[in-house]
Order: sequence, then structure tokens, then C-alpha cells
Amino acid sequence: MFTRRGDAGETDTGDRDRVIKSSPIIEVEGRIDELNSFIGLALVGCQWNDIMDDLKRIQDDLFTIGEEFTTKGTRRTLQPERLTWLEERTLELKKEAGKIKLFIIPGGSEIASLLHIVRTQSRNLERLVVSYKLILKPSPLMLQFLNRLSSLFFVQAVVANKRLGIEERIWEIRREI
Repeated sequence: MFTRRGDAGETDTGDRDRVIKSSPIIEVEGRIDELNSFIGLALVGCQWNDIMDDLKRIQDDLFTIGEEFTTKGTRRTLQPERLTWLEERTLELKKEAGKIKLFIIPGGSEIASLLHIVRTQSRNLERLVVSYKLILKPSPLMLQFLNRLSSLFFVQAVVANKRLGIEERIWEIRREI
């Protein structure tokens, strides 16, 4: 479980480069791990096979993204069909969700709340990758995938509440006259 190689604050990347543990690549890897862990928590609370399958596929995609970063794209990389699947699956669930009003307040059911946490964590990962864009040089496909990911989690949360018969709380915009 331990090698002692990291005791001085350094670690190895996937291609065996030694880096400080606060380096951008390790920060991104940590955020990927965090998102993947929250997806695992959502899986525990999910009762629908289709959404569970989605979440498991995304966990695999996140490992691929991590490998692409840590090996600088020399091993497995995210493939275009994964973005296509992500977009198609989001639209499929959007049809089931029906008309979505803006500014849904997260909550309703435990699983919807967990999926909203996953959504916010995916946005955190996306922002971190973008902040290190010049250093880490993510592929355009990876940036597109990360940008679309939170949309799927959002629609999954809405669908979860709908399947459970729980009405969403909507934050109303008040306009002064």
C-alpha cells in the first residue's frame, strides 16, 4: 500500500515522471478521483439500471481521461464515440424529463441530490482542467466531453425526481417593475 517514494512530497505520473504532489497533473488527477468517488456514492443510491449503467460508463471514461493526462496521450485516450454517446444519452433523458424550468433548486430525493453533487463536482473538474489548459494541453474532445458531462448529471437528477413522483423546487426570478 505504500512505497515511501512520496514521503518528500513527490509522486510518479503514469509515464513515470516525478512531480511535486501539488503539480497541475496531480491536482487534476485528484479532482477526477473525487468526481469518480461521488459517482460511486450516487451508484449506491440509484435504483434504475439505465442510470446506473450511465454512471458506470462515465466512471470508465474518467479513468481513460486520467490515463490520457498522466501519459500525455501515449496510451488510452477518450474516443469521439464517447462524446456522441454522452450527447445522445443526455437528449434521450431530456425527453423523459420534459420541459425543464431554469433554476431548479437541488434536492427532492436523495438520489437527485447526489446527482446534483456529482454535477457540481464535474463542473469543478472542468474548471480545473480549463485553468491548466496551457500547461496540460487537453484535447478538444476532452474539453467538449467535460463540458457536456454536467448536463447529463443534471438531467439524470431531474429524471430521478420525476420517476419518484417528486416535484422540483423552482427558484423564481423576481423582476421589479
